[in-house]
Amino acid sequence: MKKIALIIAALAVAGVSYAADSATVTTKPSYSVTSDFSYTSEYVFRGIQSSYAATQGSVEVGQDDFRVGIWTNQPTNSATTGATNEIDFYAGYKLKLDRDLTADFVATYYYYPENNGGATRNSYELGVGGTYDLVGLNPGFAGISTSLYYYYDFRLRAQTLQVSVGYSLALKDFGTSLDFSVFAGQVAAKKLFPDSGFKIRESYGYYGIGLNIPYKLAENAQVHIGTSYTFNTNVPVGTVRNNLAVNGGITLGF
Repeated sequence: MKKIALIIAALAVAGVSYAADSATVTTKPSYSVTSDFSYTSEYVFRGIQSSYAATQGSVEVGQDDFRVGIWTNQPTNSATTGATNEIDFYAGYKLKLDRDLTADFVATYYYYPENNGGATRNSYELGVGGTYDLVGLNPGFAGISTSLYYYYDFRLRAQTLQVSVGYSLALKDFGTSLDFSVFAGQVAAKKLFPDSGFKIRESYGYYGIGLNIPYKLAENAQVHIGTSYTFNTNVPVGTVRNNLAVNGGITLGF
């Protein structure tokens, strides 16, 4: 499935070519193309470790407040750990409710092409949430935002509620910022492995903190490094309870 990484790279190159061809147009387009290529020491999704070291890539196309994209996780040591590839296709729409409050709607299709033996091969979910910039309450809260999201996975019959708080500390002298985040979530699934033929119920909570440091290389290029720590509660025996991950990559916009 390394072909997926090549597909993403090809799409990114296509975006560059299209942007170059459109350079002579004086009207600024309302669309955007963003690609990201990253490495992470651990891939943790909603408090559960899905793989160890992995490369991750994405391409997203935006038109005003609408976006569609593809994201993939490619484990680098799948032969040893047994971790498999993941490919996500998603679409979303953001709605500005007022100056500081934004609603967000998102649909995601999860695809695990290498899964077999009853492991989940695909699932799909809808999500709705909102983000509020606290500067609207008090100018002293500049850089602080909160978000709340609800997701429902139709195949896993799983409900997820996640809340997060972010704070960005500008370091203008260094041309970067320190972006902190804390988050907590609760997952309740009634059919955790739908392809296994069994109705396996699971309910657990997860919590975490993260730090990301972006650095702008050019108008449309940015590198980033970061780290995150996640732990979970009430998970099955044998599930890793604590995860510390480091990551880094480059984001390109067209």
